[in-house]
Amino acid sequence: MDRDRRADDAAGHLLRLLEALECDCAECAGTGRTRNAQWREWHQRATELIAVAEAAHRAYELRPAQVPDTIPDGIGGPAVVAVVERAIEDHMKARPAEPEETACDACRGTGRQLTPAGHVFVDLLARHGFVRRQ
Repeated sequence: MDRDRRADDAAGHLLRLLEALECDCAECAGTGRTRNAQWREWHQRATELIAVAEAAHRAYELRPAQVPDTIPDGIGGPAVVAVVERAIEDHMKARPAEPEETACDACRGTGRQLTPAGHVFVDLLARHGFVRRQ
């Protein structure tokens, strides 16, 4: 039983050491993936267009009842809604050709980076020939 406890203690020490040597990547927050800048901009624009479309729909639906439907389309109403919806359709067709996410350059897709203590440890291993620097 005492032997099992010592083994558990040793495993706990080893886990704490490993946790001290690396941490989540700061660039990708540990996911190993980063979103393409063009896609970030595309999603932001899509969100803006959807908000404008919702506002246009609400404004058209909330117009006073005494306003006749004979208002020319160029002034507002259905024409504004149609223009916004066409802008959304055009935007949807203009999706970037690149992948939406790629492997993080900072951590090479692992989601983990060495801490300062980890760099010291790798330097020690390299000095003694256990690892090669890339």
